[in-house]
Amino acid sequence: MLTKKAIDPLKRCHAITTAILLAGFSCAVGIFFTAGETPANPFDEFEKSKKFAYELERMGGKAALAANDINKWFAGLWQGEALAYTVAVITVIIAAGYYFIATSLEAEKQSKHGE
Repeated sequence: MLTKKAIDPLKRCHAITTAILLAGFSCAVGIFFTAGETPANPFDEFEKSKKFAYELERMGGKAALAANDINKWFAGLWQGEALAYTVAVITVIIAAGYYFIATSLEAEKQSKHGE
C-alpha cells in the first residue's frame, strides 16, 4: 500500500511561487526577443502639435489633456519590448501576491492549531 507523504506547505508555496516566476519571466524573455518594431502612428505628428493640445484643452479642459497622455502611455505598455517589461512586472506582482497570501493563510492555520 502506498502512503501519501505530507508535503510541507511552505515548500509547496515556494515551489508554486518559483513556477509562477519561471513561467512569467520565460514569457517576458520570449516576447522581448521576438518583439518587432512598433508600428508608426500616422497621426503622431498632429497629436504632438500645439494646435492639437490647444483644441483638446479647449474642448475638454486640462483633464482631457491628462487623460490623453495617460491613454497614450497605457496603450504603449502593450506593444513591442514594453510588453515584455509589462509581463515581467505583472509576473512579480502575481508571484508576490500569491506568496504573501499563501504564507499568511498557513501562519493563520498553524496559529489556530497551536503548532
